[in-house]
Amino acid sequence: MYTNVLGRFTRPALRGNRLLAGVLLLLSATPAWAAPLSLQDAEAIALRQNPGLGALTQKVAELRHQAVAVAQLPDPHLALGAVNLPLNSFSMNQQQMSMLSVGLSQTFPSFGKLGLEGQQAGVEARAAADTLRGQSAELVLLLRRAWLQALYAEDAVATVRHQEEVQAESVQAALALYRSAQGSQADVLRAQLARDSLANDISKLQAEEASDLAQIAQILNLPEPPSIEKQWPNLPPPPTLVEAEARLSGQPLLRAAQAQTRSAQIGVQVAKRSYWPEVTVSVDYGQDFYPGSPNWLSAGVNLSLPIFPGDRQDQDVAAARAKALQAQYRYDDQHLALTQQARATFARYEALKAQLERTDRHLLPTARNAFSATLAAYSGGRADMSTVLRTQKEVLDYALTRLQYRRDLALSAAELDFLTTQGATQP
Repeated sequence: MYTNVLGRFTRPALRGNRLLAGVLLLLSATPAWAAPLSLQDAEAIALRQNPGLGALTQKVAELRHQAVAVAQLPDPHLALGAVNLPLNSFSMNQQQMSMLSVGLSQTFPSFGKLGLEGQQAGVEARAAADTLRGQSAELVLLLRRAWLQALYAEDAVATVRHQEEVQAESVQAALALYRSAQGSQADVLRAQLARDSLANDISKLQAEEASDLAQIAQILNLPEPPSIEKQWPNLPPPPTLVEAEARLSGQPLLRAAQAQTRSAQIGVQVAKRSYWPEVTVSVDYGQDFYPGSPNWLSAGVNLSLPIFPGDRQDQDVAAARAKALQAQYRYDDQHLALTQQARATFARYEALKAQLERTDRHLLPTARNAFSATLAAYSGGRADMSTVLRTQKEVLDYALTRLQYRRDLALSAAELDFLTTQGATQP
């Protein structure tokens, strides 16, 4: 009896606990970005989770460790051996001069070479750090482009849907005139065709938005495309052209190219050190087991002799100089390219700003007024349906063009922000 009562009370409790556990599991499995994601939060996720930046971070760590290791002396060599050991008995005290020896040797590279190689590796590590900063800024730019494209597609779909509602007015006007024997059936069909064809535009825009959201998921290293905020982000206002050109010297990617040039120049000095000899100092101690024989101590210095430099040292120095010139040319070319890009982007930004303002103030309102007047004239029998459809299409074209101007203006601001990104001060 006690068992039955216990069973009646525990089974509902167990079911309730299981239900509660399932709810908690569902809540814990819900991703943190289930709510609409802001661009600022997305940028933080990208910088934290993108695998490409993670690989670059490890590359910087690798080069910093190498910069310490490369400046150290090579490991000393320990030698153990048996000297003058007779093969008939292998006895250490049968003959004089049979002994066991232990030796230690240390090689010293050419004077100043280790310091220069450590300095060169440190410069390369700083170049990698600047590359990381530059590619982080480039990733943010790529994210902003996909984000703005997705917002444009979202608003364009809403604009086309609104145009469908407006197009329905044309269909109703054509039907009214047709029923009153003042219009033709062809006008009704043309109006319906223009309304129904907008569905294709919506499908195309929705596919573009899905593609942009998939790219955002790839940048953020997310398994599924996130839900993003529908409001347009407030990007930093772009600097003037003079300010932008002045900031180019601190652009991380350009600083990385400059550091690579410096590393190649140090490489020329490293190559010149090959004209100096390497020195190896060795000390050996021998234990003689023959009765009455003394022990032995040997010391020596070995020098490399770079006396035929024509096919080795001279060629290494010439190759290092060519590499340094190559790095300098690459830096100059990249600086010119960034300068041209900044000027072109700033000019495009100013033009888009004027075009957007002109479209908001004059073009789009005028197109809407023209459509309203044409539709009223058609209802009064003073215009044909082709004129109505043409003015209606102009409204849609100007509305979509306005969205394109807004998108492209924000894209230009994002690109200028990338070009004027400043790297951290190098130690």
